[in-house]
Amino acid sequence: MNKKVIALSGITIISASIFINSNIFAADSSKTDAESIAWTKAFIKREMGRNISDTEKEINKVNEDSDIKKFDMSKAQKRFEDTLFVGDSVTEYLREANILDSSSVVAKKGEHVNQAEKHLNEIKDLKPKQVVILYGANDITYSSPEKFKEEYIKLVKSIKEVDKDVNIFIQAPLPVYEKVAAAKDSRINNENIKLFTEKAKQVASMTGAHFLSSDGLITSDEMYEPDGIHLKYAFYRNWLHFLSENI
Repeated sequence: MNKKVIALSGITIISASIFINSNIFAADSSKTDAESIAWTKAFIKREMGRNISDTEKEINKVNEDSDIKKFDMSKAQKRFEDTLFVGDSVTEYLREANILDSSSVVAKKGEHVNQAEKHLNEIKDLKPKQVVILYGANDITYSSPEKFKEEYIKLVKSIKEVDKDVNIFIQAPLPVYEKVAAAKDSRINNENIKLFTEKAKQVASMTGAHFLSSDGLITSDEMYEPDGIHLKYAFYRNWLHFLSENI
């Protein structure tokens, strides 16, 4: 067995072991967890002794079968009819592009997390089962990471006071296309995004909210609008597919 095959097989085994132990699998809703585990175990067994081209074909087939771009956007309104999205202009686009019903989105361009409490009455009236919150892009140029955390904790607690049974999901701040975004404002960079993401994760841990990673949602620089911050329609297919699998 050559070194490339050994390395790939090792990676496959480690990755598959993580998947099995954490019950995380490719986004293929046609498989039950038991079927996914069985497939993973069989895959590991097959890989020992296979050449690298066969292994790559198999991996590519799985990736193709679970391609997040296959999410049917025409079903988005029905899928998220009991979910309320709160955030800034990135979230607002869900309403502006008619991806989701207007009653599913309470978001405004330029909004910071400390301004979100004005949506509490809407949350109370709409009575959603889930609330998905996405802030961070504007907050980077407005407050420190620690202040962002404090305001976020306050928001989550306020939502729970309005509806103690609602499930709250905190979406991690989205990365930016630094080449463009940082030229506009040097503070808007992915290093700061990481700092604010860590604070968002801490908020979830401290309040009992659910944290949602943004890793892998932006699969190409072409998904960015010319400002390097806002995102095109293709991103929203990725995002909503991810949410449909995780909330």
